[in-house]
Amino acid sequence: MSLFIRSLAAFAILLMLGLAAPAILSAPTKGAAVAAAAASPSPESCLAGAEAAGASTPDVAACHHVALDLASARDFDRAIGIETRLFEREPSNPEISTALARMQETGRKDVVQALRMYHEALYAAPGYPAALLGLGSHWKGRGESLIAERYFARGVRENPGQPLFKVRLAEVLIESGRAQEAAPILQSVADSFPGTGEADDARRLLGRTALARP
Repeated sequence: MSLFIRSLAAFAILLMLGLAAPAILSAPTKGAAVAAAAASPSPESCLAGAEAAGASTPDVAACHHVALDLASARDFDRAIGIETRLFEREPSNPEISTALARMQETGRKDVVQALRMYHEALYAAPGYPAALLGLGSHWKGRGESLIAERYFARGVRENPGQPLFKVRLAEVLIESGRAQEAAPILQSVADSFPGTGEADDARRLLGRTALARP
């Protein structure tokens, strides 16, 4: 699975406030599940940085999943604590930066820190889709349509194969009274990505653009 698809899948989970790791595609055997549970680091070990004196530092990916699980249970303080330590270890990991941004925004309502972490993700990986989607969604939710439009438009430019950005851009344009600009964008999604959820959304929104015609 590409970095692009993984990042958007992870962010979709964050937006739904599942904030948890993606579901396991196939159920493991009982023995494998027990072994995996035994191998998983504890929240305390992830917060401490090592399971015991002289032990190796817990795995970044494993602790990242621990943090997402904690956030899904709304234990944001420990989740943010773990993810902050992981960011200190891997500041160039945009997946960690973006997850931390969403936790800060949702859990602590710390908008300044959340925006900082979204931009850290973009600094580490310019055009990182989950960060652009997060920033666009943040500003759209605050009623700042022009700023949201810029982030969604950037997402369209830098991720042309991902129709979600086009749909989000069109939504902002419609809400701003620019339905005529949104219509061709939505039509291109419906024509180019048949059978997808984005195409279904595009067709639904096209009905709104038709109603807005003089």
